Amino acid sequence: MAFSSRLPGALAVLLYLQCFCNGVQAQNETLPGFGDTVQVLGGMERTDQDFQDGLALDILSPKPRTLVVTQNKSPLAAIFMTGATGAPFVAVSNYSYIIKTNETANDLIAKIEIPYDPVELQQQGLQEANTFVATLASDGKSWVVNDQTRNVHRSENNTRIVKMTSIEGEYILVARKTVDTSNVFVQYGQGATRTVNLTAGPGLQCAEFIDGMRFTVQTNVDLKMNIEIKDGVNPGTLPPNTVSLNSFMWIVNTSVPMERVNAEMLVPFNRMMLAAMRPDGSSPSTMLTVGRRALNATSGQFLPFNPDVQYVRELPEDKVVVPQVNQLDGQYVILVTQPKAIGETTPHAGIVRPGRRDLERPSRLRNRGSIDSRY
Repeated sequence: MAFSSRLPGALAVLLYLQCFCNGVQAQNETLPGFGDTVQVLGGMERTDQDFQDGLALDILSPKPRTLVVTQNKSPLAAIFMTGATGAPFVAVSNYSYIIKTNETANDLIAKIEIPYDPVELQQQGLQEANTFVATLASDGKSWVVNDQTRNVHRSENNTRIVKMTSIEGEYILVARKTVDTSNVFVQYGQGATRTVNLTAGPGLQCAEFIDGMRFTVQTNVDLKMNIEIKDGVNPGTLPPNTVSLNSFMWIVNTSVPMERVNAEMLVPFNRMMLAAMRPDGSSPSTMLTVGRRALNATSGQFLPFNPDVQYVRELPEDKVVVPQVNQLDGQYVILVTQPKAIGETTPHAGIVRPGRRDLERPSRLRNRGSIDSRY
């Protein structure tokens, strides 16, 4: 009798659970998958679209559009990373997302969310705070991450890119496999923690040292790189009418000194020291160039290194950019020439008379195969 009295209640619970499961299944079936066309609302109305695998797109568009998300199951390896320092980076998922819109759209307010499993991260020795949504660079040679547009939403177990004005591109969830949860800067000297490990492959990798010296490198063999700081620059080893900005030189050595690479260097300079040295001078762009000599040289002369393509990025970066570097090993200094008259320029400055900008220069440099280290 007691059993029969409980039967209606049990049936009610089972009926409720079945309805709930059917509802969840129906909801999942309505979510788009890879290859499905998704409608994007116009009039800056919000399109908040979830996908079957947990990807979420949040878009405000001034006009109606459509988009399609597909999978790339053979993406570029995550070790090839620019935009952040500290390595290695690893892919959290085994595929990337390719998002295409029906037309070019650079007028959006958008974000992308990719979910992660905190348990799986922990099993791989990864931290939630070290996850990023990376974007494939336009040249396809590296993934790009940006701390200024990253948001890790731990309460919902997802990582986001925010502040987007265009959503078309390829994206993947990656993590930096380090204990530190921010950019990692390399110390000068020798030893395991002061060594940059560069992996062979078609992609680009970055390393930045504690003073801002930065390398973007593509190599066909695995390389280890260290940099020493050596005090004392003999004025007799400098080109005529130049002085060294610093009292020291950077000595770069790799495990395969003669290996040819495709690299770019960003060499920092101290604006206050330059102003003190040339109080009546002008723009650093007209006065600075990077000089190099052989790695083991003791008396050889420093010569301007790739002078035709060097240029200066002034405030806020204050770095001399040296593209088209084929060999890394050597001794490096920053050379200071006599200041030019206002409006004049050195061949490598990349700056013309006031009121004009050499808009073609960046494209010329890229056409020569140089690396855009802004990523």
